[in-house]
Amino acid sequence: MEKQSTSSTQKTSWTRGKFIGRGSFGNVNLAVNQTNGALFAVKSVHLATSLPIHLESLENEIRILRSLSSPYVVKYLGDDLTPSNSYRNLHLEYLPGGTVSDLPNVKRRLADVDERILRWHTRCLVSALKYVHGEGIVHCDVKGRNVLLGSDSTSVKLADFGSAIAIEKESAVDFPKHRIKPRGSPLWMAPEVIRGEYQRRESDVWSLGCTVIEMITGKPAWEDHGLDSLCRIADSDELPVLPAQLSELGKDFVDKCLRRDPNQRWSCDQLLQHPFIASASPPEMIGESSPRCVFDFGSSEFDENTENCGWSARERFGKLAEGGGVIWESDGWATVRNYAIESSVNCKEGTSEEYPELLRTRLEISNCFDSSMSMRNSEEWQCGDMERVGGVESSNKDDIRMRSHSQKTQKNFNAKSATIRKHSVNGH
Repeated sequence: MEKQSTSSTQKTSWTRGKFIGRGSFGNVNLAVNQTNGALFAVKSVHLATSLPIHLESLENEIRILRSLSSPYVVKYLGDDLTPSNSYRNLHLEYLPGGTVSDLPNVKRRLADVDERILRWHTRCLVSALKYVHGEGIVHCDVKGRNVLLGSDSTSVKLADFGSAIAIEKESAVDFPKHRIKPRGSPLWMAPEVIRGEYQRRESDVWSLGCTVIEMITGKPAWEDHGLDSLCRIADSDELPVLPAQLSELGKDFVDKCLRRDPNQRWSCDQLLQHPFIASASPPEMIGESSPRCVFDFGSSEFDENTENCGWSARERFGKLAEGGGVIWESDGWATVRNYAIESSVNCKEGTSEEYPELLRTRLEISNCFDSSMSMRNSEEWQCGDMERVGGVESSNKDDIRMRSHSQKTQKNFNAKSATIRKHSVNGH
C-alpha cells in the first residue's frame, strides 16, 4: 500500500490501490482519498523509465481534461507529482462498469432485441463528441475501449484524451496544408487520417461509426490484415460490413458516419436528431452498486500492483510493415475485472424526420495506395507531439454468437426485407 500526496494547491493525501488497467503511456490504479475514503482512478507515468512522449501525452490529457466539464466526459479530479517514486499522476473519476467493448457489455446489448441499450450508449457518445467538438477539441481516438460505463451502464462517458488536439472553435475549413502525423488507433481511423491529410471533427464521426459496430460485435469494424487493412481503409471504396443484428435504422445511422467523403458525414448535431437515437432514454438496469469508498472493497483491492506499459507506436507500425498482425490499440483500459450483469417517411438530411429506403452496398476494393509510399512515410505514424505511442491488449478475438434481430422493428418503420438492396445510400 503506497501513500502519496498531491503537489497542487489543494493538497490531498491518497493511497494507490489495485492495478485495474494499462494504457500505452501509463498504468491505471484504483486510489482512495485518505481524508474522506472516496475512490478514484489514477493514471500514472513513471518519469525515470517512460519515454518523454509518454509524459507529453499525459500532460496533454491533463491540460485538456482540466478545461472540460460534461456529464458525458470522464471527470478530471486533479493531478500531482509523487516525489518519492517520481510518478506523474492524473486523478479521474472511477467508473466500475468497464468499457462498451467488454464482452459482458457486448452480450448484454445483443440480448436487448429492442436496442435500447445500444441506442442509449450511442446517444451518450454522440453527446460527448458534440460537447468536445464545441469546445474546439478533436478526440482523435474514439473507440470502444475509450468509452467507460458506470456500474449500471446508464452512465456512459468518453475517456482517454491523450491523443486529442485543440482546433479553432467553429472552424470547419482551415485544414493543414502539410501532411499530418495520424493520431489514434489505425482500425478506427478515418481514410483522410491514414492518408495523412488532416484530422478534424468529421474524422471523429467516422471513428464513431466504427465504434457502434464494435459495440455490437465486440471486435473492430475492420479485420486486422496488417498493411492491407490500411490500404482498404485509406484508398478503396470498401466500407465495413454492417452486423446483421443491427436494425435498419441503426444501419442508416452508421451509414451517415461512414461516408468516405468527409463533407458528406453528418455532424453530431445532425446525428442527435437521427431517429435511431433521437428518443433514446436510459434503460432500466440492474447491476452492482457503484463503490464510493474504500470500505466497499476488500483489503486486497489496495495491494500495490504496477505493471509495465505497452508497445510504442514505432514498434506497432514496425510490425505492420512486416505484414503480420499488430496490436492496434493506441491506448485504453485493459480489462482486469469483469462486471457480468446479466416506418419510412420523407425527410431532409440532418433533420429529425425519417427518410427513404435504407440501403447499402459493399464496393470492391480498388486503387489501394502504394505500400512503398506508406513504408517510406512510416515515421509519420508516431502520431504527433502529443500522441500515445503504446498498445494495450489486442482486440477481443473470441467469436461471439450473434442473435438475430429480425423479430422486432422500429415503430413506423417498415423493414420488409432482411436483404439490403445493392446500391449506395446518398441520404436523399
